[in-house]
Amino acid sequence: MATTKNRAETKKRSQDKVAQTDMGSVSALDLLEEDHQQVDGFFDEYETLEDAGEKERMALKICLALTVHTQIEEEIFYPAVREAI
Repeated sequence: MATTKNRAETKKRSQDKVAQTDMGSVSALDLLEEDHQQVDGFFDEYETLEDAGEKERMALKICLALTVHTQIEEEIFYPAVREAI
């Protein structure tokens, strides 16, 4: 379950990524591809963990990353695609 601190951190990360995109340095598609690679790595790491506490922390990290990913899709990528088509 996300805490207020986690939600604030998620929002900040999303805003940071939006700011990078607004500056033209990174496209939304690049961000999404990067997120896919990052989360794939998190899942690989999760598979190697044996300690229940470490698995829980990694699961929370995965959830946070997927939350940021969803925000990028909904706030940047999908509106741009709708506008383009």
